[in-house]
Amino acid sequence: MTTAASPVIRARNAKYQTNVTKRGLTKASHADKGFKKSSISPYLVGFLIVVLCGGAIFEILRLFGASVEPDY
Repeated sequence: MTTAASPVIRARNAKYQTNVTKRGLTKASHADKGFKKSSISPYLVGFLIVVLCGGAIFEILRLFGASVEPDY
């Protein structure tokens, strides 16, 4: 038993078919945006690097017996 496709089904099939042919292509407005700017400021990144590296240096000095703290 075969039934004729209703106009609604034909329209949905056509819409799906155009979506299949456009899949993977981007609009020109999306391609020209470039890279996104970082939400963290460079000063904060520098501060975190100084704190982390400074802490690591103090731990290495403490590990090998160098006196970091002043003797009273």
